[in-house]
Amino acid sequence: MNSLMQLLMDFTCTERLPRYLDACAYDDAENMESRQLAALKGELFEHQRSLLEKYRKAGEACRALELEAMFLAAYSVARELS
Repeated sequence: MNSLMQLLMDFTCTERLPRYLDACAYDDAENMESRQLAALKGELFEHQRSLLEKYRKAGEACRALELEAMFLAAYSVARELS
């Protein structure tokens, strides 16, 4: 992704995405995720917690790539429609 597209994506994610996100539902889901992660970490040994953290970071990287792909796909559709 070139720098202009990155700038557009950053703007979209910070300025536009929140308008479409159900803040209450997102906060509830995020809080539930945090509680469940904390509970799971509390049950694991140190080496297992390390593996879980690596797994979580890989999941975050996948979500970031998916968000970028969704943005690029939406941008492509918008260009075709104009």
